[in-house]
Amino acid sequence: MSLFTIEVAGRALLVFPEKDSAAAEELATHSIGPDLQDFEEDGEPLWDGEEPLSVRPATASESALWDQGLAEAKATDSADQFDADSYAVLLVEVDAEGEEDEA
Repeated sequence: MSLFTIEVAGRALLVFPEKDSAAAEELATHSIGPDLQDFEEDGEPLWDGEEPLSVRPATASESALWDQGLAEAKATDSADQFDADSYAVLLVEVDAEGEEDEA
């Protein structure tokens, strides 16, 4: 598996594994992209559903963050329920669930 990064407006948001770039594009468009609308940063969705998503190979530093996140997840999840091939790491800090913007 190779690691790929999803970007919106030139901003890297998420790193995930996939077998090739075509499969990564498909996954980003049909599965991950819509999920990005559920995550918020400063009260705003990570993706508005309209700005084009782009997928590219992950950089070395993004890959290192994915490796670190994977190691942490393996340490806390039960081994029989963990699937590294479907593990993704957000590259931005998102609002805690239920957190309200106080602006």
